[in-house]
Amino acid sequence: MTFSILTLNLWNISEPLEPRYAALAAGLKNLRSDIICLQEVYCDPKSGRSQAKLIADMSGLAHFAEICGLTVLCSQPVVRLHSAALPQFPGDFPRHVMLAEFLIEGRSLLVVNTHLAYPPEMIDGRKKQVEALLAAVKRLYPRSRRMAKILCGDFNDIADSPAIRAVSSSDEKFIDVFAECNPNNPGFTYSPRNQYVERSWTKDERIDYIFINCELMPKDCAVVFDGNNGFDFASDHFGVFCRLAFVPINS
Repeated sequence: MTFSILTLNLWNISEPLEPRYAALAAGLKNLRSDIICLQEVYCDPKSGRSQAKLIADMSGLAHFAEICGLTVLCSQPVVRLHSAALPQFPGDFPRHVMLAEFLIEGRSLLVVNTHLAYPPEMIDGRKKQVEALLAAVKRLYPRSRRMAKILCGDFNDIADSPAIRAVSSSDEKFIDVFAECNPNNPGFTYSPRNQYVERSWTKDERIDYIFINCELMPKDCAVVFDGNNGFDFASDHFGVFCRLAFVPINS
């Protein structure tokens, strides 16, 4: 049995909101994700409700947690919730990591959601934030306990950057699900062909990721909300969606 997860930078309340919400609702209905991780979650200006609640209604997911602009929604309730502040740098907003534990198919699953520093030149800063993030995971969920772990979000960095290499080389042995499933596909998630991307931006980049540890197996992974396959643009980022399965306990 598989379960699915989506990560998407929601692009806060940037206009035009109504067509973006419509694209998001249609895409979520199609995907039927079991878990959704969002970044840049704000308060909707029209309803006064958190966008997390709006998207819970759109997706039909009954449970969600929200911390510092990060949200995890799930079909199952949160068992345990933690957060940690990440190193902060001049010229950027405060950054955090959110750690939400669930029971899926009777197995413990840790979902780690984050949004790293911007602008692009903060290469060393993002590496330091990843190191702090991994330290929080290790402190709260040591590897001595066998547990499936997912790390996802908007890393604002490309695949061969120091930050992403720090994820891949960590003790957690995280693998990049999109790269694993699509070795010949660049998987861009931030692109000038997106009508919501700032017009001065000219590069295609993959900066949004889903990583898993060795307790999970990837089944498939795709970029979504990219104007293809019936998914309209819902943000200035594209989303990443994958299906996963637990590694059997006796393996």
